Amino acid sequence: MNQKPSYTFIFYLLVFIWLGFVASILVPSFFTMGLYPREAWGLLGIFTSPFIHASWQHLTANSVGILIFGTIFSWVVKGATKQIIFYIIVVQGILTWLFAREGNHIGASGLVFGLFGYLISIGFFERRLKYIFVSALVMILWGGTIFGVLPTSSYVSWEAHLLGFLAGVSAAKFGLD
Repeated sequence: MNQKPSYTFIFYLLVFIWLGFVASILVPSFFTMGLYPREAWGLLGIFTSPFIHASWQHLTANSVGILIFGTIFSWVVKGATKQIIFYIIVVQGILTWLFAREGNHIGASGLVFGLFGYLISIGFFERRLKYIFVSALVMILWGGTIFGVLPTSSYVSWEAHLLGFLAGVSAAKFGLD
């Protein structure tokens, strides 16, 4: 069966991310529901942190990343969009909870880097022209994104970026769909 891309899922995901930002403005305590590494109460952040952002700039940057990579991703994986995105969020969240430095890790950038990691590695793992083309195109146009996995600022969770990237690569490697 030839499945259609799930662009609507990406749209709804962005709507929920924006609603999460609005909720954090209206209810400031929502902001504290981020991911806190190695704290039992911080486990909830695995699921809530992608919907919490520190500023309009933070929200916009992640929204643009999800819009670009999510649209390409939906075209590539078609019907498996929801499952792989859920996998990336959960694996990145668990790894961030286990290995990240102390603090409130928030934002959808782990997912953005997961989508990026998936897209640049799928060509290597699948070795089909369509996937190789997508991987090459993403590397050519957005390859500089990879530098976001480096510790450049104490306010940026480079750990979530790196671990999201690895979650995306593992999703491509294991052919989740």
